[in-house]
Amino acid sequence: MRGKTRYGALAGVLALGAGLLLAPSASASEQSPTGCPPDTWYKVTQVKLSYEAVGNTAGKYNSSGSNAILRYDLTTTKSKTTGWEFSGGGSLSWGIGQVEAKTSYNVQWSTTTGVTVANTINVPGHSYGYTTPKIERRRFVIDKYQDTASCGARFLYTMGTLNAITAFPFFSECTARSACTPKP
Repeated sequence: MRGKTRYGALAGVLALGAGLLLAPSASASEQSPTGCPPDTWYKVTQVKLSYEAVGNTAGKYNSSGSNAILRYDLTTTKSKTTGWEFSGGGSLSWGIGQVEAKTSYNVQWSTTTGVTVANTINVPGHSYGYTTPKIERRRFVIDKYQDTASCGARFLYTMGTLNAITAFPFFSECTARSACTPKP
């Protein structure tokens, strides 16, 4: 009985070994994917929107019983600049170029004091109208990515953050029967 067991084991090993010697077959129509080249690219993401005053609030009372268009001529008292917080590279001009190329916003480098800006508001009768000159600021993060061999995207690092002035002058306004604070 012992001899039969050895003979059966030897036959099993030889059969298994013969199976391993056979080459796998593949048809000509099966090809491996070519993959994607390891290109790098940048993604621009807006992370915040805010408004900052660059002048004093002005207001008038419309004493008539009908609507009136009130004009405000305001002088800027604060200067503001677009800023670059550098993490992985780039510069202020490079960051502005990325944001302008990948979004619909034009970035203004800076504003100065002493500039007169005008705004008009339609104010109902027996109401106040207030306005404040502001800048619109948007914060953008610029990240660097690389394409992978399987055509996916791999995050490499953050290039930096651009605190961009995207509108100037921007006017906050309000109208009310009593004093009000211009929003936004």
